[in-house]
Parts: sequence; structure tokens; C-alpha cells
Amino acid sequence: MSKEVLEISVMVDEKFDMSFNMVEGFFGLILKVFGK
Repeated sequence: MSKEVLEISVMVDEKFDMSFNMVEGFFGLILKVFGK
């Protein structure tokens, strides 16, 4: 039981990290465009 919960939480963490990196890259791109 606890092992399955741990696997699910790891999957959620990976998805969250991916979406966070995408948002971070998107804002980085905007800052580059407006920074010029």
C-alpha cells in the first residue's frame, strides 16, 4: 500500500517538475524578448 502511494507521489512530482520547467522557460523567453 505505502509503496504504491510512494510511486504515485513520485509520478506527480515528475509531472509537476516538467510543467514548472515549461513555465519557467516560457517566462525566461518573455524576459529575453522584453529585455532587448
